Amino acid sequence: MLTIKIGERDIPLYMSTLELVDIQEDIGCTVAQMKDEVFGLWEDEEDLDNNGAPKRKLKVVNDPKMMKKLGTLIRILGNAGLEEAGQEPNLTDKWVLRHMKPGLIWGYAMSAWSAVLEGMLQEVPEIMKEDQEKGPVDVTIEENNRKKEPEK
Repeated sequence: MLTIKIGERDIPLYMSTLELVDIQEDIGCTVAQMKDEVFGLWEDEEDLDNNGAPKRKLKVVNDPKMMKKLGTLIRILGNAGLEEAGQEPNLTDKWVLRHMKPGLIWGYAMSAWSAVLEGMLQEVPEIMKEDQEKGPVDVTIEENNRKKEPEK
């Protein structure tokens, strides 16, 4: 679980379906819409990196409405993380926004986005994990090996 520091507190961020419901109700967007609604991710065609590609920027750094949505997102994920860690889920939007350092908004946004992505990862059943650890299988070699084994 990812942890961020806000107001001298270490706050674990956790995302599950329950938080997805809260995000849709409290922020008014889906995970797919967060890129635009909460973070305002865009490519600046005039500001290029060393490879000549447009730099990606976040509007949340300069947009008060998006900052509020980011605060709400951190409150939702933070309260879930606190609860999962056995602590009191007592964050409010006001407390989060009051204690976020303005110069660290970009970092808070990246941490929140990482926590969302981590929560959206698909769980792999144990039987599939075993198959993945074996790697790719050559069916022809497997069949030849099976034929070479003595019958019981």
